[in-house]
Amino acid sequence: MPQVAFGTRNTVQRPNNEEGTRIFLNDDYNRKHNASFSPRIELKYNYKRHYVILTAAWVSDSFEGVAKEDVLYDRQLFATGSPIEADYSFNTYRLGYRYRILERPRFNFELGATLLLRDAYISLEDRDKKAKFSNVGVAPLLSYYIEWKATERLSLLSYGDAFAVKAGRAEDVFAGAKYQITPMISATAGYRLLEGGSDSDRVYTMSAFHFLSMGIGVEF
Repeated sequence: MPQVAFGTRNTVQRPNNEEGTRIFLNDDYNRKHNASFSPRIELKYNYKRHYVILTAAWVSDSFEGVAKEDVLYDRQLFATGSPIEADYSFNTYRLGYRYRILERPRFNFELGATLLLRDAYISLEDRDKKAKFSNVGVAPLLSYYIEWKATERLSLLSYGDAFAVKAGRAEDVFAGAKYQITPMISATAGYRLLEGGSDSDRVYTMSAFHFLSMGIGVEF
């Protein structure tokens, strides 16, 4: 599923105390690209009302500019006036299960859970040094799917994964339309929101991305 991503917030502090500077990448630096390509692959298998979903999604962004103040990131000092380049990467691999609670001729509703594996990093560098904080971890999410069939071929739908705790939150939600081209092939288009981050002693991160999303579905 090809997607065009527009990042509207990207904030980081490492460590999340007086030894780190809170960096507002979208506000203090220039994005190298107004939009970026963000591929996504979804595989779904169903048996009766049971659905298993595999998802892989890749998101990246990059910034450049000049440090307006001394910046402490991951115990590296970037002095005022230093030319800064920053890279952001957030890749996820997910295994999900949903159960179709309601199945009607024109309406379907599913609930379930997703296990998300994230592989992410944020790096800052100037002419002679680079600081990079990487994070690999697993997070449980709640999952839903809702579809209303407006006509025999056209459906309006929304689906996503989300969860929130004291130390952070994550939301990945899609809303759009699906058109059944043939009994085996469908086209989907819509809007996706990816938002979230963490707030711990080790690191503070918070980002938000908006996507124009399009895809082709093939059923076997």
